[in-house]
Amino acid sequence: MRVLPVFTILLSVASSCYSAEETMCSLPKPHYHRDASDPEWLAYAAQFHGHLGPWAAAGLRAGMAARCAVKADGYFDVDVTVEGPLVKPPHSCFLDGLQVSTGATLGKRNLNWLQAEKVVVRVRNTGSGQVVEVRPTDELIKLLASVKTRPKTATAASAHGRDEDHADLHFLEGIARWIATMPEKRILTVTFPKD
Repeated sequence: MRVLPVFTILLSVASSCYSAEETMCSLPKPHYHRDASDPEWLAYAAQFHGHLGPWAAAGLRAGMAARCAVKADGYFDVDVTVEGPLVKPPHSCFLDGLQVSTGATLGKRNLNWLQAEKVVVRVRNTGSGQVVEVRPTDELIKLLASVKTRPKTATAASAHGRDEDHADLHFLEGIARWIATMPEKRILTVTFPKD
């Protein structure tokens, strides 16, 4: 008697759940125009967030810097707390960047947000107990504040494809790519607080 690997059996069962007439729904299509120089993590973030925006890119960079500083793999060995004025988009998009770059999520309850005047990200490696604080520099705050975006509305969504909307998207992606590639010391301050 031949024993099939578990994966083969699961794949067979999953594929039999859909008939020939049914199509399996796929992931949503982000509003993102991938550039040949974009690293894979930037494309992944755009897929998660829905587009490539400056605030999400800032969250990505802050999370990556923090996770690396405490030598964490991410997802399950981090507790992340972020303080800041992140009530609504585009500012709240910072939280999506943090989720992608740390693996901490609202659903797992290892990402927490607290309303505050200034942005500070605290990441604790749950294995070692090491904690780091990451803050955006004045240069990054000024850059983010200079970006003016139009709110996304149902009308704007239905008009997607207009030259004006395409120009906005291209502009936002350009700023996000700049943030993604700027030297860390220019955009973030990384410190280890004393207990």
